[in-house]
Amino acid sequence: MAEAFPTLFSPVTLGRVTLRNRIAMAPLTRQMAEADGTPTDEMVAYYARRARGGLGLIVTEGTYEQDAFQSRAYLSQPGIANAAHVAGWKKVCDAVHEHGAKIVIQLMHGGRVCDPRTLGNEPPVSASATQSGGWTLYTDNDYEKTIRNIDGDWPKVTFGKARELSVAELHAVADGFAAGAKRAVEAGADGVEVHGANGYLLWQFITPKTNLRTDEFGGSPENNVRFAKLVGEKIRAAIGPDKLLILRLSQDGVDDFTGAWPGGTAYAEAIGAALKDSAYDALHWASFNYLDNRFPADPTPLPTVLKRASGKPMITNGGIAEGQQAEAALTSGAADMVALGRPLFAHPDWPYIVRSGAEYPWLPFDRKYVIQPPLDFGHAYPMGLVDPKWPQP
Repeated sequence: MAEAFPTLFSPVTLGRVTLRNRIAMAPLTRQMAEADGTPTDEMVAYYARRARGGLGLIVTEGTYEQDAFQSRAYLSQPGIANAAHVAGWKKVCDAVHEHGAKIVIQLMHGGRVCDPRTLGNEPPVSASATQSGGWTLYTDNDYEKTIRNIDGDWPKVTFGKARELSVAELHAVADGFAAGAKRAVEAGADGVEVHGANGYLLWQFITPKTNLRTDEFGGSPENNVRFAKLVGEKIRAAIGPDKLLILRLSQDGVDDFTGAWPGGTAYAEAIGAALKDSAYDALHWASFNYLDNRFPADPTPLPTVLKRASGKPMITNGGIAEGQQAEAALTSGAADMVALGRPLFAHPDWPYIVRSGAEYPWLPFDRKYVIQPPLDFGHAYPMGLVDPKWPQP
């Protein structure tokens, strides 16, 4: 009997790291760390359980890499900024490796969409002096309250106006990414992913409407992606050639869910071409549906465009929940690996279930099981949570 989805379950090599199959766990914001950013035993169990489900690669939730330059985005966000963080992540990495999967820690700087309660009364920083019109993830709006079954008051926290980073500061921020990457490797990670997607700092450089600079870090696709390349170069110098280095990209952000690059495929081609000589081993496309590129003039999926233009292997995320969809992304040229978020959150054994080829009654993902601060002890893993008594805005 032929194996179900042979491409999906074949090995793949990214950089110098070989993975047992082409299934990655996409980063999922959990806010399960201690108040000081130290990973918890609950995080160890969470990641280990999904590694045990048969994944090839785990990309962790966004992790702040340094305390300087207001990099921390969320309350209860994990960090990789000090020795205590390293020790916490070592438990996670060791547990994942025990089950045969590889793990990369996603390094993230929130930029202009950092929760103001994490900033110590300092303004957020960004590519340019802009202000997000959104509000902090998981704060008060009717839709979020409805889907989480929450009653009563729930604070709405908006973002302050960002301060533009100087060129000298950009190099210092990039050095912070490199130092965080070195600590991630010390913790046992197989590499790192740089978060250049979903509205955070590097996205704010890559996206023209948030990058108003007129120096070498703005004004064209090649200049807009220059900071991401600088971060990659400094990380590669810090961690050496053998560890995996990935860059995550997207059109939309946490405060811009319908965002699109100007010119669609042409902009993606320019970004991909600029990344061709970068230090990254692979790119990771993040979207709600990778087949929808939001550019009617040319429907080519943007991960396909980026893969062709850059020559880099592509991890593709968005709109993939079934084995058939994953296999199609791989065989169509849109992906070398697929990344799943919500399906793996709801079904840690997704790889084994899909490999069996059997029909399966998938549970729908329910947002109420995603933790939000102030912590809701009625959902998720209440025995593993410690209320950090975050100040109200």
